[in-house]
Amino acid sequence: MNALRQELHTYIDDIPESKLIALKPLLFALADESIVIESNLTNEEYRLVAEGMAEYRANPNRFVPLENVK
Repeated sequence: MNALRQELHTYIDDIPESKLIALKPLLFALADESIVIESNLTNEEYRLVAEGMAEYRANPNRFVPLENVK
């Protein structure tokens, strides 16, 4: 195992079990070559993301916890 992979494993091992569920979709997306993560968003898309994040910060209890998403 190379040094970077070992370092990442160490970080993952340090994450509490209750928070690992948040990492699962990201790792899945990164590992699946068929999934393309868009990185060149339009200004409108950036605005929508910022709006969503602001709404979440203001009302976190209105959102479905990630562990409830199947």
